[in-house]
Amino acid sequence: MVKRSGLVRTAVAGLTVCFGAGVTQVISSETAFAADTDNSKVEKFDKYKGHQVYEYTIQNKSGLKVSVLSQGGTLHGIYVPKGAHDKRNILMSFKHTKQYYDKNAASLYVGQQIGPVGNRIHNGKFKLDGKTVSVPTNENGNTLHSGNHGFNSVRWQGEVGTYEGNPAITLRHTFNSKYTGFPGDIQATTRYVVTDNNQVKVLMSAKSTKDTVFDPTIHAYFNLGQEKTIQNQELTMNSTQRLQLNKEKVPTGKLLANTGAYDFSKAKPLKEHLDPLMKTKEQGFDTMFKVSQGDNDQIAKLSDPKTDRSVTFLSQRNALVVYSGNAIDKKLQFESGPGRQHAAIALEPQTLPDAVNHPSFGDVSLKAGETKTKEITYQVDY
Repeated sequence: MVKRSGLVRTAVAGLTVCFGAGVTQVISSETAFAADTDNSKVEKFDKYKGHQVYEYTIQNKSGLKVSVLSQGGTLHGIYVPKGAHDKRNILMSFKHTKQYYDKNAASLYVGQQIGPVGNRIHNGKFKLDGKTVSVPTNENGNTLHSGNHGFNSVRWQGEVGTYEGNPAITLRHTFNSKYTGFPGDIQATTRYVVTDNNQVKVLMSAKSTKDTVFDPTIHAYFNLGQEKTIQNQELTMNSTQRLQLNKEKVPTGKLLANTGAYDFSKAKPLKEHLDPLMKTKEQGFDTMFKVSQGDNDQIAKLSDPKTDRSVTFLSQRNALVVYSGNAIDKKLQFESGPGRQHAAIALEPQTLPDAVNHPSFGDVSLKAGETKTKEITYQVDY
Protein backbone atom coordinates (compact mmCIF):
# COMPACT_ATOMS: atom_id res chain seq x y z
CA MET A 1 0.00 0.00 0.00
CA VAL A 2 1.09 3.59 -0.55
CA LYS A 3 1.87 5.42 2.68
CA ARG A 4 1.81 9.10 3.44
CA SER A 5 4.27 10.63 5.85
CA GLY A 6 3.35 13.28 8.38
CA LEU A 7 -0.03 14.21 9.77
CA VAL A 8 -3.04 13.39 7.60
CA ARG A 9 -6.29 15.20 8.17
CA THR A 10 -9.37 13.83 6.44
CA ALA A 11 -12.97 14.96 6.50
CA VAL A 12 -15.52 12.20 5.96
CA ALA A 13 -19.23 13.03 5.81
CA GLY A 14 -18.68 16.14 7.95
CA LEU A 15 -16.59 14.31 10.56
CA THR A 16 -12.96 15.37 10.91
CA VAL A 17 -10.56 12.53 11.73
CA CYS A 18 -6.84 12.92 12.42
CA PHE A 19 -4.37 10.09 11.79
CA GLY A 20 -0.77 9.84 12.95
CA ALA A 21 2.41 9.65 10.95
CA GLY A 22 2.89 6.84 8.43
CA VAL A 23 -0.83 6.28 7.81
CA THR A 24 -2.18 4.89 4.57
CA GLN A 25 -4.65 7.36 3.06
CA VAL A 26 -7.12 6.53 0.28
CA ILE A 27 -8.94 9.41 -1.39
CA SER A 28 -11.88 8.36 -3.56
CA SER A 29 -14.90 10.09 -5.03
CA GLU A 30 -16.65 9.38 -1.73
CA THR A 31 -13.83 10.80 0.42
CA ALA A 32 -13.09 14.46 1.08
CA PHE A 33 -9.93 16.53 0.90
CA ALA A 34 -6.79 15.37 2.67
CA ALA A 35 -4.03 17.68 3.92
CA ASP A 36 -0.77 18.23 2.04
CA THR A 37 2.59 16.64 2.67
CA ASP A 38 5.90 18.16 1.57
CA ASN A 39 5.85 16.38 -1.79
CA SER A 40 2.21 15.42 -2.34
CA LYS A 41 -1.18 17.07 -2.32
CA VAL A 42 -4.83 16.18 -2.90
CA GLU A 43 -7.32 18.91 -3.78
CA LYS A 44 -10.90 19.14 -4.92
CA PHE A 45 -10.63 20.06 -8.61
CA ASP A 46 -14.26 20.51 -9.69
CA LYS A 47 -17.37 18.42 -10.27
CA TYR A 48 -18.26 16.36 -13.32
CA LYS A 49 -21.76 14.95 -13.82
CA GLY A 50 -22.52 15.70 -10.19
CA HIS A 51 -19.50 13.87 -8.78
CA GLN A 52 -16.41 15.33 -7.12
CA VAL A 53 -13.22 15.23 -9.17
CA TYR A 54 -9.91 15.26 -7.30
CA GLU A 55 -6.52 16.51 -8.41
CA TYR A 56 -3.55 14.52 -7.11
CA THR A 57 -0.17 16.27 -7.22
CA ILE A 58 3.34 15.01 -6.47
CA GLN A 59 6.78 16.54 -6.94
CA ASN A 60 10.41 15.56 -6.56
CA LYS A 61 13.22 17.35 -4.73
CA SER A 62 14.04 19.61 -7.69
CA GLY A 63 10.43 20.73 -8.06
CA LEU A 64 9.32 18.67 -11.10
CA LYS A 65 5.60 18.31 -10.49
CA VAL A 66 3.00 15.83 -11.80
CA SER A 67 -0.75 16.37 -11.63
CA VAL A 68 -3.42 13.68 -12.23
CA LEU A 69 -7.22 13.88 -12.16
CA SER A 70 -9.41 11.15 -10.68
CA GLN A 71 -11.79 11.40 -13.65
CA GLY A 72 -10.37 9.31 -16.46
CA GLY A 73 -7.05 8.86 -14.66
CA THR A 74 -6.10 11.94 -16.68
CA LEU A 75 -2.48 13.10 -16.74
CA HIS A 76 -3.33 16.77 -16.23
CA GLY A 77 0.15 18.25 -16.03
CA ILE A 78 3.91 17.81 -15.93
CA TYR A 79 5.30 21.10 -14.62
CA VAL A 80 8.97 21.98 -14.99
CA PRO A 81 10.31 24.18 -12.16
CA LYS A 82 12.24 26.67 -14.29
CA GLY A 83 10.70 29.83 -15.70
CA ALA A 84 8.40 31.50 -13.17
CA HIS A 85 6.82 33.65 -15.86
CA ASP A 86 6.86 31.03 -18.62
CA LYS A 87 4.46 28.22 -19.50
CA ARG A 88 5.64 25.51 -17.15
CA ASN A 89 3.16 22.74 -17.98
CA ILE A 90 4.65 20.82 -20.90
CA LEU A 91 1.29 19.04 -21.46
CA MET A 92 -1.92 20.39 -22.94
CA SER A 93 -4.62 20.60 -20.28
CA PHE A 94 -8.03 22.10 -19.59
CA LYS A 95 -9.25 24.24 -16.70
CA HIS A 96 -12.42 22.18 -16.16
CA THR A 97 -13.04 18.42 -16.27
CA LYS A 98 -16.03 18.76 -18.60
CA GLN A 99 -13.77 20.31 -21.24
CA TYR A 100 -11.92 17.01 -21.58
CA TYR A 101 -15.19 15.35 -22.59
CA ASP A 102 -17.13 17.98 -24.54
CA LYS A 103 -17.98 17.42 -28.21
CA ASN A 104 -14.97 19.37 -29.48
CA ALA A 105 -12.41 17.52 -27.38
CA ALA A 106 -13.84 14.03 -26.81
CA SER A 107 -12.25 12.52 -29.92
CA LEU A 108 -8.82 13.83 -28.88
CA TYR A 109 -8.67 11.97 -25.51
CA VAL A 110 -6.46 14.74 -24.10
CA GLY A 111 -4.23 13.36 -21.33
CA GLN A 112 -6.54 10.45 -20.68
CA GLN A 113 -5.67 6.94 -19.62
CA ILE A 114 -6.55 4.54 -22.43
CA GLY A 115 -7.42 0.91 -21.78
CA PRO A 116 -7.74 -1.94 -21.57
CA VAL A 117 -6.43 -1.66 -25.16
CA GLY A 118 -5.18 1.41 -27.00
CA ASN A 119 -5.93 2.38 -30.59
CA ARG A 120 -8.16 0.41 -33.01
CA ILE A 121 -9.50 -3.14 -33.08
CA HIS A 122 -10.76 -4.07 -36.53
CA ASN A 123 -14.52 -4.59 -36.58
CA GLY A 124 -14.43 -4.87 -32.79
CA LYS A 125 -13.62 -8.56 -33.10
CA PHE A 126 -10.69 -10.86 -32.39
CA LYS A 127 -9.87 -14.46 -31.54
CA LEU A 128 -9.17 -15.37 -27.92
CA ASP A 129 -8.61 -18.96 -26.78
CA GLY A 130 -9.88 -20.13 -30.16
CA LYS A 131 -13.19 -18.28 -29.89
CA THR A 132 -14.30 -15.06 -31.60
CA VAL A 133 -14.78 -12.21 -29.13
CA SER A 134 -16.86 -9.14 -29.98
CA VAL A 135 -16.34 -5.87 -28.11
CA PRO A 136 -18.27 -2.57 -28.41
CA THR A 137 -17.49 -0.45 -31.48
CA ASN A 138 -17.44 3.34 -31.52
CA GLU A 139 -15.81 4.47 -34.79
CA ASN A 140 -16.83 3.31 -38.27
CA GLY A 141 -17.65 -0.16 -37.01
CA ASN A 142 -14.27 -0.48 -35.29
CA THR A 143 -13.27 -0.17 -31.63
CA LEU A 144 -11.17 2.91 -30.84
CA HIS A 145 -9.42 3.15 -27.47
CA SER A 146 -11.58 0.33 -26.03
CA GLY A 147 -14.91 1.94 -26.91
CA ASN A 148 -17.01 4.32 -24.86
CA HIS A 149 -16.54 2.49 -21.55
CA GLY A 150 -12.78 2.29 -21.30
CA PHE A 151 -10.32 3.43 -18.66
CA ASN A 152 -10.88 7.11 -19.52
CA SER A 153 -14.62 6.96 -18.78
CA VAL A 154 -14.65 6.37 -15.01
CA ARG A 155 -13.76 7.98 -11.68
CA TRP A 156 -10.72 6.26 -10.21
CA GLN A 157 -10.02 5.89 -6.50
CA GLY A 158 -6.70 7.46 -5.63
CA GLU A 159 -4.05 7.92 -3.01
CA VAL A 160 -0.82 9.88 -2.77
CA GLY A 161 2.35 8.80 -1.01
CA THR A 162 5.48 6.90 -2.04
CA TYR A 163 6.32 3.95 -4.26
CA GLU A 164 9.79 2.43 -4.01
CA GLY A 165 10.87 5.55 -2.14
CA ASN A 166 9.59 8.05 -4.71
CA PRO A 167 6.54 10.35 -4.57
CA ALA A 168 3.62 8.53 -6.18
CA ILE A 169 -0.04 8.73 -7.12
CA THR A 170 -1.86 5.39 -7.14
CA LEU A 171 -5.21 4.97 -8.88
CA ARG A 172 -7.44 1.89 -8.68
CA HIS A 173 -10.65 0.78 -10.35
CA THR A 174 -12.39 -2.53 -10.98
CA PHE A 175 -13.95 -2.69 -14.43
CA ASN A 176 -16.94 -5.00 -14.73
CA SER A 177 -17.09 -6.97 -17.97
CA LYS A 178 -20.71 -5.91 -18.49
CA TYR A 179 -19.56 -2.28 -18.43
CA THR A 180 -16.49 -2.51 -20.70
CA GLY A 181 -17.72 -5.26 -23.01
CA PHE A 182 -14.30 -6.95 -22.75
CA PRO A 183 -13.85 -10.45 -21.29
CA GLY A 184 -13.32 -10.63 -17.53
CA ASP A 185 -13.69 -8.25 -14.62
CA ILE A 186 -10.43 -6.30 -14.58
CA GLN A 187 -8.79 -4.99 -11.42
CA ALA A 188 -6.70 -2.08 -12.70
CA THR A 189 -4.01 -0.17 -10.83
CA THR A 190 -2.09 2.75 -12.29
CA ARG A 191 0.82 4.44 -10.56
CA TYR A 192 2.27 7.80 -11.54
CA VAL A 193 5.74 8.13 -9.98
CA VAL A 194 8.26 11.00 -10.09
CA THR A 195 11.91 10.28 -9.32
CA ASP A 196 14.72 12.59 -8.26
CA ASN A 197 16.44 12.09 -11.64
CA ASN A 198 13.38 13.69 -13.27
CA GLN A 199 11.69 10.58 -14.57
CA VAL A 200 7.90 10.43 -14.64
CA LYS A 201 6.96 6.76 -14.61
CA VAL A 202 3.50 5.42 -15.41
CA LEU A 203 2.96 1.81 -14.33
CA MET A 204 -0.34 0.34 -15.53
CA SER A 205 -1.25 -3.04 -14.04
CA ALA A 206 -4.22 -5.33 -14.50
CA LYS A 207 -5.58 -8.64 -13.21
CA SER A 208 -8.64 -10.29 -14.76
CA THR A 209 -11.16 -12.94 -13.74
CA LYS A 210 -11.08 -14.36 -17.29
CA ASP A 211 -8.59 -14.53 -20.13
CA THR A 212 -8.64 -11.12 -21.80
CA VAL A 213 -6.44 -8.52 -23.52
CA PHE A 214 -4.43 -5.67 -21.99
CA ASP A 215 -2.35 -3.02 -23.76
CA PRO A 216 -3.03 0.43 -22.23
CA THR A 217 -1.40 3.78 -22.90
CA ILE A 218 -1.52 7.45 -21.92
CA HIS A 219 -2.87 9.90 -24.51
CA ALA A 220 -0.74 12.87 -23.41
CA TYR A 221 -0.23 15.88 -25.71
CA PHE A 222 3.13 17.62 -25.47
CA ASN A 223 4.23 21.16 -26.27
CA LEU A 224 7.56 21.74 -24.57
CA GLY A 225 8.07 25.38 -25.48
CA GLN A 226 6.52 28.83 -25.33
CA GLU A 227 5.31 28.91 -28.94
CA LYS A 228 1.74 28.22 -30.03
CA THR A 229 2.63 25.13 -32.10
CA ILE A 230 5.18 22.32 -32.08
CA GLN A 231 6.49 23.26 -35.55
CA ASN A 232 9.97 24.23 -34.29
CA GLN A 233 10.34 21.33 -31.88
CA GLU A 234 12.26 18.22 -32.89
CA LEU A 235 11.33 14.54 -32.72
CA THR A 236 13.66 11.59 -33.17
CA MET A 237 12.66 7.93 -33.09
CA ASN A 238 14.29 4.52 -33.12
CA SER A 239 12.15 3.48 -36.07
CA THR A 240 12.64 2.40 -39.67
CA GLN A 241 9.08 1.20 -40.38
CA ARG A 242 5.45 2.15 -39.81
CA LEU A 243 2.17 0.31 -40.22
CA GLN A 244 0.23 0.50 -43.44
CA LEU A 245 -3.35 1.59 -42.68
CA ASN A 246 -6.65 1.25 -44.52
CA LYS A 247 -8.99 4.21 -45.04
CA GLU A 248 -10.37 3.72 -41.51
CA LYS A 249 -6.86 3.93 -40.02
CA VAL A 250 -6.87 0.22 -39.16
CA PRO A 251 -3.61 -1.69 -39.81
CA THR A 252 -3.60 -3.97 -42.86
CA GLY A 253 -0.83 -6.12 -41.40
CA LYS A 254 1.84 -4.73 -43.72
CA LEU A 255 4.78 -2.47 -42.86
CA LEU A 256 6.07 0.51 -44.84
CA ALA A 257 9.57 1.98 -44.87
CA ASN A 258 10.02 5.34 -43.13
CA THR A 259 11.13 7.63 -45.94
CA GLY A 260 10.73 11.36 -46.54
CA ALA A 261 8.46 13.02 -43.99
CA TYR A 262 8.27 9.77 -42.00
CA ASP A 263 12.02 9.50 -41.41
CA PHE A 264 12.72 10.56 -37.82
CA SER A 265 16.24 9.18 -37.61
CA LYS A 266 17.80 12.66 -37.37
CA ALA A 267 16.71 15.73 -35.42
CA LYS A 268 15.10 18.49 -37.45
CA PRO A 269 12.14 20.83 -36.92
CA LEU A 270 8.76 19.12 -37.02
CA LYS A 271 7.75 21.73 -39.58
CA GLU A 272 9.98 19.93 -42.10
CA HIS A 273 8.03 16.72 -41.45
CA LEU A 274 4.60 18.37 -41.41
CA ASP A 275 4.86 20.62 -44.47
CA PRO A 276 4.94 17.74 -47.01
CA LEU A 277 1.78 16.30 -45.41
CA MET A 278 -0.31 19.47 -45.52
CA LYS A 279 -1.73 18.50 -48.92
CA THR A 280 -2.98 15.19 -47.54
CA LYS A 281 -6.40 14.65 -45.99
CA GLU A 282 -4.89 14.17 -42.53
CA GLN A 283 -2.66 17.29 -42.73
CA GLY A 284 -0.16 15.72 -40.37
CA PHE A 285 0.59 12.50 -38.56
CA ASP A 286 -1.81 9.91 -37.22
CA THR A 287 0.78 7.23 -37.66
CA MET A 288 1.78 4.01 -35.96
CA PHE A 289 5.54 3.58 -35.93
CA LYS A 290 7.29 0.31 -35.17
CA VAL A 291 10.06 1.12 -32.71
CA SER A 292 13.07 -0.62 -31.22
CA GLN A 293 14.75 0.00 -27.89
CA GLY A 294 17.95 1.96 -27.52
CA ASP A 295 19.85 2.55 -24.28
CA ASN A 296 17.64 2.16 -21.20
CA ASP A 297 14.65 1.27 -23.43
CA GLN A 298 14.68 4.65 -25.18
CA ILE A 299 12.36 4.72 -28.20
CA ALA A 300 11.97 8.44 -28.96
CA LYS A 301 12.91 11.95 -27.92
CA LEU A 302 11.03 15.24 -28.27
CA SER A 303 13.09 18.42 -27.87
CA ASP A 304 12.57 22.18 -27.93
CA PRO A 305 15.85 23.90 -28.84
CA LYS A 306 14.60 27.35 -27.79
CA THR A 307 13.90 26.41 -24.16
CA ASP A 308 16.37 23.50 -23.99
CA ARG A 309 13.57 21.25 -22.72
CA SER A 310 13.25 17.64 -23.79
CA VAL A 311 11.31 14.48 -23.02
CA THR A 312 12.83 11.09 -23.74
CA PHE A 313 10.33 8.24 -24.06
CA LEU A 314 11.24 4.87 -22.56
CA SER A 315 9.17 1.76 -23.27
CA GLN A 316 9.66 -1.99 -23.69
CA ARG A 317 6.81 -2.20 -26.20
CA ASN A 318 7.25 -2.05 -29.96
CA ALA A 319 5.12 0.89 -31.13
CA LEU A 320 4.78 4.63 -30.81
CA VAL A 321 1.56 6.16 -32.07
CA VAL A 322 2.20 9.74 -33.22
CA TYR A 323 -0.67 12.20 -33.63
CA SER A 324 0.34 15.76 -34.49
CA GLY A 325 -2.81 17.51 -33.29
CA ASN A 326 -4.20 17.89 -36.81
CA ALA A 327 -7.79 18.42 -35.63
CA ILE A 328 -7.01 20.84 -32.79
CA ASP A 329 -8.64 24.20 -33.47
CA LYS A 330 -9.61 27.46 -31.75
CA LYS A 331 -12.84 25.95 -30.39
CA LEU A 332 -10.67 24.24 -27.78
CA GLN A 333 -9.77 26.56 -24.92
CA PHE A 334 -6.74 25.02 -23.22
CA GLU A 335 -5.26 26.39 -20.02
CA SER A 336 -2.45 27.76 -22.17
CA GLY A 337 -4.87 29.52 -24.54
CA PRO A 338 -6.94 28.84 -27.66
CA GLY A 339 -6.09 25.74 -29.64
CA ARG A 340 -4.81 25.64 -33.19
CA GLN A 341 -3.65 22.98 -35.62
CA HIS A 342 -0.41 21.33 -34.48
CA ALA A 343 -0.61 23.04 -31.08
CA ALA A 344 0.73 19.84 -29.52
CA ILE A 345 1.79 16.32 -30.38
CA ALA A 346 0.48 13.11 -28.82
CA LEU A 347 3.09 10.38 -28.41
CA GLU A 348 1.60 7.08 -27.21
CA PRO A 349 3.85 4.08 -26.48
CA GLN A 350 2.05 0.74 -26.84
CA THR A 351 2.17 -2.56 -28.72
CA LEU A 352 1.58 -2.32 -32.47
CA PRO A 353 -2.16 -1.55 -32.81
CA ASP A 354 -4.68 -4.30 -33.59
CA ALA A 355 -2.20 -6.88 -32.33
CA VAL A 356 -5.23 -8.94 -31.29
CA ASN A 357 -5.77 -9.61 -35.00
CA HIS A 358 -2.10 -9.73 -36.03
CA PRO A 359 -0.19 -12.11 -33.72
CA SER A 360 3.15 -11.09 -35.23
CA PHE A 361 2.62 -7.56 -33.85
CA GLY A 362 3.03 -8.72 -30.25
CA ASP A 363 1.34 -10.45 -27.33
CA VAL A 364 -1.33 -8.40 -25.57
CA SER A 365 -3.03 -11.31 -23.83
CA LEU A 366 -3.76 -11.38 -20.11
CA LYS A 367 -4.49 -14.77 -18.57
CA ALA A 368 -7.09 -15.14 -15.83
CA GLY A 369 -5.54 -14.54 -12.40
CA GLU A 370 -2.30 -13.20 -13.89
CA THR A 371 -1.07 -9.66 -13.21
CA LYS A 372 0.70 -7.76 -15.97
CA THR A 373 2.25 -4.31 -15.81
CA LYS A 374 2.94 -2.02 -18.75
CA GLU A 375 5.31 0.89 -18.12
CA ILE A 376 5.85 4.22 -19.84
CA THR A 377 8.63 6.50 -18.64
CA TYR A 378 9.07 10.16 -19.54
CA GLN A 379 12.62 11.40 -18.88
CA VAL A 380 12.17 15.16 -18.49
CA ASP A 381 15.17 17.44 -18.98
CA TYR A 382 15.20 21.25 -18.78
